Amino acid sequence: MFKPSLKSIYTLLVLALTSYGLYLWSYYSRVEVRQDHYEEKLAAARMMEHAMQVLKDWKAPNATFVDDVNDPWNTLLIGQKFSQITTLEGSLLSKQGCLNPNVAAVVVDLMKQTGVKEGDRVAVCMTGSFPGLNLAVLSACTVLKLEPVFITSVSSSWFGANDPEFTWLDMERVLKEKDIFPWASSMASIGGADDRGHSLSPEGRDLIRAAIERNGVTFLDAPDLDSAVQMRIEGFQNQIRNSPKGYDLFVNVGGGVASLGFEENRDLMPTGVVQNASLMDFQRRAVLHFFADGGVPVINLLNVRPLLKHSGVPYAPLDKPAVGEGEIFVTERHNLKVVLFSVLVMTIMVLVVIRYDLRMQRLVDTDQDDEML
Repeated sequence: MFKPSLKSIYTLLVLALTSYGLYLWSYYSRVEVRQDHYEEKLAAARMMEHAMQVLKDWKAPNATFVDDVNDPWNTLLIGQKFSQITTLEGSLLSKQGCLNPNVAAVVVDLMKQTGVKEGDRVAVCMTGSFPGLNLAVLSACTVLKLEPVFITSVSSSWFGANDPEFTWLDMERVLKEKDIFPWASSMASIGGADDRGHSLSPEGRDLIRAAIERNGVTFLDAPDLDSAVQMRIEGFQNQIRNSPKGYDLFVNVGGGVASLGFEENRDLMPTGVVQNASLMDFQRRAVLHFFADGGVPVINLLNVRPLLKHSGVPYAPLDKPAVGEGEIFVTERHNLKVVLFSVLVMTIMVLVVIRYDLRMQRLVDTDQDDEML
C-alpha cells in the first residue's frame, strides 16, 4: 500500500504554494485582443466623428441656443425639449448616448452579423429623433461599401433633430455637399401620429413641408397610416426596378410608426438583429414586417441602452469616449501563453512528485524485505 513519506509532505506543500502562485499569475495575466472586423469598426467610428464635427462647424455660426447641460459634449446635435416639430416624449440619455461615435462600430457589428457584403442593397427607414443613430448607419454603410436607400420621417421626439431650420434633412444635405456621404433621403414624410403629424400644430406641419421642399426631397403625403406604409414599400421597390437583385437588409432607426406599425410595436420589437420577425404577432404590420416576411434580415435600432451595454459601449457617459474605446473594439482575455506555461509547469511538478514518492516507496519495501531475510 502506497503511503506518502514525511519528505513528500514538504514536497506537497511546495507544490501547493507553486500551484497557487501560478494560478494568480495566470488569472491576472491579461492581453488585449481585437474584436472581429476591428478595422471596419474603427473606420466607421472615425467617419461618424468627422461627420459630427462637420455639422457642428456648419451650425455653430447660426446656432440659436447652446445647452451645456443637456449637451455636455457640445455636439450641437442635442435638440430642445419642445419645438414646433416635436412629437413625442424622448429620452435625453438615449439621444446623448447615440452621439458617441463608437456607436457606428456597433452598427457595423450588427450589419456583419446579418451577412451583408460589399455592394449589397440596404433599405433604411429613419426619423429625426436620433441624429446620432442616423449618422452611425450612414457611416457603417460607407465603410462596408453598401448601397443604401433612405426614407425619413422628419419630425422628432424630445432632444432630437427638432430645430425647424436644421432638421435631419438639412443635416443630410450639409454632409452630402461636404462630400462626407454620397447619399441623402430620397423621400420624406411629416412623421408623428399616423405619419401625418396629427400631434403637431398646423404651423409645425408647414415647417416640415418647407424643410422637405428646400432639400429637394419627394414628399410622402399619405392620407392615412396604411397608405404611408404602402408608399414607403413602393418607394423602396421603385429604387431597384432596374436592378436584378432586391434588398439584402432592412434597417429601422427610431420609432417611426410607418416603419413599425402601432406605437405599441416599439416595445414588442427587440433592438438589434431581429430574429423571426415574420413570426411575431403584431396588430398592424408595417414596412419592417414587409421585409421580414420576404426573408430580408432586419436590424431595429430603438431602445438602445441594452444594445450598447451588451456591446461594451458606455451609455451616455459624462466625458465623451475616445474613438476606438470600448469592448466593441478590443476585449481583455487571459494570456493563453501564461496559462499553458503554468499548466505545463504544474504537470511536470506533479509527475516529479509522483515519481519521487514511488521511488521512496520502493526503497522502503526493499529495506523491509532485507530485514525479513
